[in-house]
Amino acid sequence: MSEGARGASAGSVLLRLAIGATLGFGIAAGADPHTQFLRVVADFEVPPGALRMTLAVLVLGAFFFAGGLWAARRRRFASSAPTTAAGRPKLRRAQRRAGFRALLWQVMLSGWLALAYPEQWTWPTVGLKTGVSLAVSAIAGMLVYGALVAILTGVIHVCGDPGRFLDGSVSTMAALVPRGQAQKAMTWIAFCLFNPVIEELLFRGVLVYQTSLVLGSLWLPILVGLLVNIGNHWYQGRRSMLLHVPFFAIAVALLFSPLGLAGAIGFHIAGDVVPMALVRRQLRQFRERHWRVGTSTRSNIQQQAVEVAHNANL
Repeated sequence: MSEGARGASAGSVLLRLAIGATLGFGIAAGADPHTQFLRVVADFEVPPGALRMTLAVLVLGAFFFAGGLWAARRRRFASSAPTTAAGRPKLRRAQRRAGFRALLWQVMLSGWLALAYPEQWTWPTVGLKTGVSLAVSAIAGMLVYGALVAILTGVIHVCGDPGRFLDGSVSTMAALVPRGQAQKAMTWIAFCLFNPVIEELLFRGVLVYQTSLVLGSLWLPILVGLLVNIGNHWYQGRRSMLLHVPFFAIAVALLFSPLGLAGAIGFHIAGDVVPMALVRRQLRQFRERHWRVGTSTRSNIQQQAVEVAHNANL
């Protein structure tokens, strides 16, 4: 095993232990309604443990950011790795049981949220609104995501390099989606069912909406939420922030709109389903794109070798 692999394994284990310890402490301290730490006493309907929940979400965000920095380091290492025999960059693929681990993590977070309810959060205080049907709100959020993708696609084609942006997306998805039908199915469930609900509830509903109710101000929770959102997705690379910053802004706008949390969740579901549905096609296009580059490079090398041999015979 290489030094990089040993370091990655140790760092991954330590990160999981730290997150597990944090969740365990949060469950033990937060589930008790008699806990006085960061207890909110207000005249309006805010859970007394709302600030404890905010602190726990911030700690989780810090762990995710640390994991993102580590993943970015591994991406830089992978980008300098040799190419394959076909002449294209190597892709770091997901571990064999990545789907199971992703689903287990989502189930753990769901259990933690269930234990924290209603002492630390409630549906109204995280932005769930019933003025508009929940189904209509979710569908509207999905349509908004379609508009965002159309706009960003046009911007990338006009102002940027679509190939480099797509390569970053492919490398991210290749590292997330494992091989094998069972593992892929668990990945779909984790990322397309659990993740949109849990991530919107934690990082928009609790961190932004509920905290703004406690503080009586929107701007600090929104700013902190933006920083946490960037940290959570830093593992995808800096270029991906072109998507994640407007994604966050639109999700927050939906959260505070009449569509509420359901609109933000629908928006996020579309944002997770679309990349998962396109991953196979994007991998094929990645191979085709770099096969052409690799073929051109090999042809140039062969031509140079012929010229060198010809010159040597003169």
